[in-house]
Amino acid sequence: MEVIYGKNPVLEALASGRRTFYEILVARQHYDEIVAAAGKVRVIILSRKELDHITKSAFHQGVAARVSPFRYTPLKEVMEKKVVVLLDSVEDPQNTGSIIRTAYALADAGIVIPEDRAAHVTPSVVKASAGAAEHAAVARVKNLRTAAKELKKEGFWVVGLDARGAVPLSEVPSYDRLAVLVGGEDTGIRSGMEKEADLMAHIPMRSSFNSLNVSQSAAIAIYELVVRKAGK
Repeated sequence: MEVIYGKNPVLEALASGRRTFYEILVARQHYDEIVAAAGKVRVIILSRKELDHITKSAFHQGVAARVSPFRYTPLKEVMEKKVVVLLDSVEDPQNTGSIIRTAYALADAGIVIPEDRAAHVTPSVVKASAGAAEHAAVARVKNLRTAAKELKKEGFWVVGLDARGAVPLSEVPSYDRLAVLVGGEDTGIRSGMEKEADLMAHIPMRSSFNSLNVSQSAAIAIYELVVRKAGK
């Protein structure tokens, strides 16, 4: 059992129908709204102090729920998407959640994360995704490099993002099936993973300024390589 929290994450989890709900916990002012969406799920009114304790967070917005654990999507199902985002050693839950939110909202993209050295889909990641994680196809794999190889066998082109990448993002060709590879907060894309990239691209910036974090970079890349190119 997990405790997810935040109004949008709980409502999106209800809408997706992927999880079993055991009970929903709310501050009094949210009772009417949540009970209308809860169906047959029991809704319990608690104080904010009690919600702070249960969620271990002060950012629950007065809504939480006890639910079944997050279910990852098999890699084979993720590969049915036209766009996939590979997260190489992204360990900050805020970044992982933000990337899932952007990838799902802009491109209905699948997400692939490794089992080790990665932020898994925890309640804090669900909160950071504003509930998008409840709808997105997220696979967790033992070896990200092996997953990249499998994607390439299925016709995906792997485009890595790095400040030293040889190709400006705007000059990356259009691909029918695209895998965007992003690296961790401190390490970037590891050398082994970089070898799986068909090309390495960079986001042009003013002078030597280079302060975008991984979630911002992923958002720009998805928009440029998927949304803008589709509109041409």
